[in-house]
Amino acid sequence: MRHYGVGRTASAGGEEQIAKKAAAAANFLNGHAPHPGHEGLDLPQVQAEARDWIRKNIEMRELVVQTLRVTAIVHPLGKHKDDGVSESSLSILSEFGGDSTETPDPRAYEALVRRAIATLPHDTQIQLMRLTKTDE
Repeated sequence: MRHYGVGRTASAGGEEQIAKKAAAAANFLNGHAPHPGHEGLDLPQVQAEARDWIRKNIEMRELVVQTLRVTAIVHPLGKHKDDGVSESSLSILSEFGGDSTETPDPRAYEALVRRAIATLPHDTQIQLMRLTKTDE
């Protein structure tokens, strides 16, 4: 997340704290429970910042919503206690899901990921595109 230090320099301890915040925000946006390693963070503040970030970044918001929708289809409520849709997922979908009326389409997901990556700083885009490159 750009506001957590992408493109910025920080001390070693500062980088670790930034990385913890970014990981906690990513967990939240992907509907995962907080990780024990995120103890000591102000999680409500991190979650508010994550919501603000996707509020401002349409492509990332669409990616988060579609990812949560796919997760909801794959792991419906009540089927697997630990794998079901989390409260944070439901709150994100409730707040932002109305902006995206399309149902999840696995064939369109790669394009959605690429559009979201395009919103990031250039050096980060290059790193991520290498990770998402398909062997043709």
